[in-house]
Amino acid sequence: MKHAPIVTAGALASLLFALSLGSSARAADVADSLVGTWRVERMTDTDLATGKVEHPYGERPKGYIVYDPTGHLHVQVMRMPATPPFASGDDAKGSDREVRAAYDGYVAYFGTYEVDAKRGVVVHRVDGSLMPSYTGTDQPRPFRVEGDVLTIEGDSEGVHFLRQLRRVR
Repeated sequence: MKHAPIVTAGALASLLFALSLGSSARAADVADSLVGTWRVERMTDTDLATGKVEHPYGERPKGYIVYDPTGHLHVQVMRMPATPPFASGDDAKGSDREVRAAYDGYVAYFGTYEVDAKRGVVVHRVDGSLMPSYTGTDQPRPFRVEGDVLTIEGDSEGVHFLRQLRRVR
């Protein structure tokens, strides 16, 4: 007569512990894969109702997202071609129109980040920002890292956003 193997409580606990370590290691690997400097290659916003694609910082934006190993980040992106210098030659004396164009052509914020590997989301916790409404907020970003390409992509308020970046080596 064949007997089914008996699994003791201790063996079961050991197995569950080993599986949880594997899961924790995978989560740490996902978080570690994000650490580094990432150069912006593409930024698009697609209106979900109309399908219209916009390039909020031009077709070839310039900028970086940096995730450091201590859990801090900073984001800086500018429209290309860049905003021209103010006619006065003095950055403190731009016309309302010039200042607005400069503001609209640049995004910058800094803070900390946290990775939720199970959900594939990095949460940017914004400590300070050029955009006052961002300061003090959490900005969840669905992401994936494939080799040296970071893709941040999702839907928000009727818009499908895509941010593609390449690791700086």
